[in-house]
Amino acid sequence: MKNARRGMWAAAFVAATGMAAAAAWRSRVMPRRDPRLPFSEFKLRSADGVRIAARHIPGAGGAALIVAHPAVTGQRYAPLVDFAEMAAPRFDVFTFDFRGHGGSEGRLEMNLSGPLEDMRAVVREVRGRGYAWVGAVGFSLGGMAAFILAALDGGLDAVVTVGAPPRLPDIEEYRRIMPLWSLFLRFLGARFKAVNVGGPFPMQVAAGFPDIPLLVVHAEKEAFYERRDLDDMLVILGDKADFMLVEGAGHTELAGREGEVLGWLAEKLSASPT
Repeated sequence: MKNARRGMWAAAFVAATGMAAAAAWRSRVMPRRDPRLPFSEFKLRSADGVRIAARHIPGAGGAALIVAHPAVTGQRYAPLVDFAEMAAPRFDVFTFDFRGHGGSEGRLEMNLSGPLEDMRAVVREVRGRGYAWVGAVGFSLGGMAAFILAALDGGLDAVVTVGAPPRLPDIEEYRRIMPLWSLFLRFLGARFKAVNVGGPFPMQVAAGFPDIPLLVVHAEKEAFYERRDLDDMLVILGDKADFMLVEGAGHTELAGREGEVLGWLAEKLSASPT
């Protein structure tokens, strides 16, 4: 009996240690925090009925900047919060959780129809607050959603994409391992559904991108899409896009060039007729 109890305690200790180690690893690869600046939280609903969690960091007022997170992370992702706080002296800043992330409802399918609806809802809410100028900085998934919304609907006065893939990957050959992959993503904090049919991607809508300021930021060590795909999209965009290469950076990293991105936005805001 004593040996059985010892075995149970040993198993519990090993499990607890493993969980603690896994949680520590998760906090390193996916650091999260709340803004140190004052902020308010609110909810909104997408056109297809998903409740979206959002935040507002009051800043300079007059102009609004929507900062959209990469997939799997959420609006509490520390690098995104860092950028939002840096933007606050110049803009009123809004962040939100895409569906399947953080405080938002639903699950994120591996296509862009859902994120596009989420971005539409956020832009509609921000525009409804009376801002004369609304820009968006989107990281990876967030950049794709902002780019597509601007191309299809308008509604934005400037767009910055950081590490936004021009097209979606084909997951068909990985279909058998997707349930395990979804469990791993759930551990990281995102609720995914292994479907990738439906919803446009940036390459498909680039020809219709409007005549608004666009900055495409690409990392030198980008690992999530091919540079040749981005170059093909830049050809389609022609002179509509400014381009920034961040040397030594990986996916969605700005590597100290946040100030340049914010300076670009401030310049476009000051040149805007609104």
